[in-house]
Amino acid sequence: MKKIILIVLLLQTLSASAVYVNNNGLGDALIIPYYTVNNGLNTLVSITNTTDTSKAIKINIREGLNGYSVTSYNVYLSSFDTWTFVLVPALSTADGFLGQNSATLISSDNSCAPFLQKAGQEFSPTALIDGPQNMSRVREGFIEVFEMGELQRNYAFWVDQGNNGVPNSCSSIETAWQANGDWNEASGGDVSEDVNSGTGGLMAEADVIDVAEGINYSIPVTALDGFFAADALFHVAPNDSSLSLDAAEPKATVVADDKTYQLAFESGIDASSAVLMSNQLFNTYALDAIVAGRSETVFSQPTRRFYVDLENDQITAPYEPLQLTRFSYCTDEQYSGSRVNQIIVDRESQFEYVGDFSSCFFPVEICGSVHIQKYALPGASRTLPEITGSENYSEIITPASSNATENGFNIIEFTNSSTISGTDIRTNRTVEIKGLPMLGVALNKFTNAGAVQGLLSQYGASHAVKSKAVVVETGDDSASFSTVSEAGLMACSQIE
Repeated sequence: MKKIILIVLLLQTLSASAVYVNNNGLGDALIIPYYTVNNGLNTLVSITNTTDTSKAIKINIREGLNGYSVTSYNVYLSSFDTWTFVLVPALSTADGFLGQNSATLISSDNSCAPFLQKAGQEFSPTALIDGPQNMSRVREGFIEVFEMGELQRNYAFWVDQGNNGVPNSCSSIETAWQANGDWNEASGGDVSEDVNSGTGGLMAEADVIDVAEGINYSIPVTALDGFFAADALFHVAPNDSSLSLDAAEPKATVVADDKTYQLAFESGIDASSAVLMSNQLFNTYALDAIVAGRSETVFSQPTRRFYVDLENDQITAPYEPLQLTRFSYCTDEQYSGSRVNQIIVDRESQFEYVGDFSSCFFPVEICGSVHIQKYALPGASRTLPEITGSENYSEIITPASSNATENGFNIIEFTNSSTISGTDIRTNRTVEIKGLPMLGVALNKFTNAGAVQGLLSQYGASHAVKSKAVVVETGDDSASFSTVSEAGLMACSQIE
């Protein structure tokens, strides 16, 4: 018990000035790893200010292929206020994209969101500077939430909702961003006017809802605390999506193998990526025929776009070197991919390697920023993912043994990634973090045709993908990392 208390106290002390994953769910930066409106799905999001101070919040909704912003806006929350919105399918009305499948944000919330069309804020194609010029790509992705600062004086009063649940003056917040307003820098304003640095305390919940079939999939949210440097202030305009995960102070608290590392990095994006790094991922599948089981896993890489620049032929660590992409089956329109070794294990330890380990020319890959793996039994016909309806997906076949069960789990290991290097602040030694910055959500759907005579019952389940981080200190050659396929790794390295 004493050991646990000491570890908790140490983590709290170290993380006070460095970004870390707060497993209690509160932070000053939040990552919702998945939204979708494919397959007629809706995504419902709520963001709560759990503190007694008023806050300025930035929300970036980023599409799934390369993390480009499709909607960016600000919300100003009073103390203990919650902002809610829903993402729904829509047809685009944008020039050049008319009638294409798209998405819209709708909110009936009273909180102040300057210039946001609450009745229907259509996703914008403006930031889609390369890749597929089709709005269907904006229909799934991930969401970033940041606390930009705490409001003072008049601004705190204007967003306060008093006893009637309506802010005192949202119009005054909008005026501050307009010409000659306090926050309009083009006309001499100052974005720090009556805004102090933030103190955290944000939380969020997200749910993907199948309205037609009455199924809800809760999406786990990652909370980053200690994200900003002390006294840092990042208050930006409502349509400015530049505030992102690279704004972190270049320090991070990383926990691996029950050891806590306080690390310094050259950049803020490396610090953000460091706390999201996983060398191995573990998730379950359930394809039981008796309940028409369906399983898919969402893999989200919210910092990937900062390292992969195909337009300029640049890929930097922790992503694999550019010369290895010659083995890739992920297209440029999917913004390339990351190769993995993967093993599928049923509930009775029957297992099967996925991918062609002998040649490495047909590896398993995770393409783009948000990728779906759909699981199927041997011999099943190939179809689009039944749950997410994603177009950026791969199909994984479960063990073909005659006595294999229809459910089990799989292990994914990143075999060709580079490492992120940091400096241990306490020892000044260089350490390397292996793997890739990736979050995952496992989704399962079941249909019970015999719950009650004449009644069809549908069920949905979702779970966070489990992960393992690996940190290697300089000169430590004792660590072993591959549990998936040593032979496959050797074969690939000989070809490369």
